[in-house]
Amino acid sequence: MKFLSSILLFMASALTICAQTPDSVATVASPDTLNQVADQLPAPAEEQPVAGLSGENLAQQADSAYTADNFVLAEALYLKALEVGGSSTTLYYNLGNAYYRQGNLGKAIVNYERALKLDPTNADARANLEFVNSKITDKQIDSGSYMDSVWEGTVGMFHADTWAVIALVLFAIFLGALAAYIFSSAVAVKKASFFGGLIVFILTVCAVIISFAAANRVNSDKYAIILPPSSQLSTSPREARSQSEQAFLLHEGTKVEIIDSIANPGEGMWYEVLVGHGERAWVKASEVEKI
Repeated sequence: MKFLSSILLFMASALTICAQTPDSVATVASPDTLNQVADQLPAPAEEQPVAGLSGENLAQQADSAYTADNFVLAEALYLKALEVGGSSTTLYYNLGNAYYRQGNLGKAIVNYERALKLDPTNADARANLEFVNSKITDKQIDSGSYMDSVWEGTVGMFHADTWAVIALVLFAIFLGALAAYIFSSAVAVKKASFFGGLIVFILTVCAVIISFAAANRVNSDKYAIILPPSSQLSTSPREARSQSEQAFLLHEGTKVEIIDSIANPGEGMWYEVLVGHGERAWVKASEVEKI
């Protein structure tokens, strides 16, 4: 009975994940491929209704402005639609396109990254992100280990609610194996159900853990993008007063990991960031935007 109680706890955990993860985001329509249009990104996807009619109307007006090549107006309308209707992978994706068409690579990357946080399966946003990343000065270098990369890739493979559904399915299979082990009199069946059920149980635990991690990933803001054309990072949370206090130079679009923050009187907020192969430095909060 203690064993069965433990199983029920895992079932409850998985159900909790389903309840806590964000609502499903709108599906992004496939644009023209970037390979076919080398000098521009595809036209914005057709926006699905967001929370409230005004949000929908704003998104439609933004789409019209984008189609008319009025990218400044499209940007303003997409931002207003996000403010009124809430987060949407489609809105972030289209906003990223509007920023790119204005030559603002940093802001474009921020919004493609946000679209992928909400929907890791958004192939259009991923393709556009890779395309824009190929145009920035500082090439992205993974600062983590191989196992970190594998973990991040696994967590970002599906939505948190999709991982929760996988956990529930595995849990149901485990219960079937448990029933076969308890009620079957055949030794072969008992052995198969025991070892098979053990494997499925381990996979269920893994799916639950990944589901929690995927849910936390959506709410995480530990990554940021450099926005100015160039940003001089410092060895301490203040403006470099000498060459020895200059850490290194980063350029627009570079992705950094925020590991600490401090408010410096007179100079505002500073972030300690991790870049490349474990290099650390301080950057002004005003020169980055969190994803």
